[in-house]
Amino acid sequence: MFFDKGWSEGIPIVPPTPEKVAAMLKGTTRKPDEVVWVVPPRNGVLTVELVATYAVMAGCKPSYMPVILAALDALKQPELNWPGLTTTTHPNGILVVVNGPIAKKIGLASGTGAAGGMYQANASIGYALSLITDVVGGSKPPLPDKSTLGWSGNMIATVVAENVDDSPWEPYSVEKGFSKDDNIVTVYAGGPPLNIADHSSADVSGVLRTFADSVSYAGQNSTCAIDRDVVILLNPEFAKQFNDAGYTKEKLKEWLWQNARKPAGAYPDMCPECASKSLGIAVDKNTPVPTVSKPEHFQIFVVGGPGRHAQYWPTFAHFKDTTIQDKTVITVKIKG
Repeated sequence: MFFDKGWSEGIPIVPPTPEKVAAMLKGTTRKPDEVVWVVPPRNGVLTVELVATYAVMAGCKPSYMPVILAALDALKQPELNWPGLTTTTHPNGILVVVNGPIAKKIGLASGTGAAGGMYQANASIGYALSLITDVVGGSKPPLPDKSTLGWSGNMIATVVAENVDDSPWEPYSVEKGFSKDDNIVTVYAGGPPLNIADHSSADVSGVLRTFADSVSYAGQNSTCAIDRDVVILLNPEFAKQFNDAGYTKEKLKEWLWQNARKPAGAYPDMCPECASKSLGIAVDKNTPVPTVSKPEHFQIFVVGGPGRHAQYWPTFAHFKDTTIQDKTVITVKIKG
């Protein structure tokens, strides 16, 4: 019945009996009839009780409810532009990063394989978010979701905790002005992620070159000095190597902005025109242009375990769109 009525992503769900939904609602102090969001593009009315219903369907525990609700509060912010994200031809996926004591309390993984499967909190919260945005919001292919190919990140959002225990730097939440004891959720939509691997560079200069080439590849939407945020999920091994070489997060962002550049002529044809607007200088096809318009658009989270791999998440908007706003990473405090 759930498959036939379009109430699932095409994979199994837990039947949301009234008893199970009532038990899920015990995970939040918010009222069941509170409207959380009118979800585009269908403008489906999402109440706290309906969030609990989809949390049951996705296999969540009641203790996950505050994280799910906070992620939805972030997704609905106008500057994120969810209506555009969910109807474009670009294969967007949701990325959620959690900071604070709640991550360990609910068993949210931050280390090896955190962005994959086998962790109930990570996977079920991601499944719940995708069910809500796709089913309540009515975003299904071929219309109104026009994603040309799509990818598995459309079906299950990527949810991780920041690996603060193995990070040489302050947590992302502290970087944004919160306390390390605050429970914070940060939401981003874009991708698909590009794996960055470097197993052979003898020193940090080689690793930096690998990162510079990876974040400036021509086939992404977010390049040519786009005025948007992009995300790097940096594993602790790379983070420690950068830190030991004297790179703070700020210095690493500045280095990438200065050095992750390619001639505008190496990108699609409109790059010189658009980079000229975003950088405020005359750009021709020979001018080296950065991926983003300013260093602070690189958002860095330490996630993962041992191994020389990281992920680069490009944004969804194309550089030729000069009307877009630049706040594509939304951070909010988790409530009860």
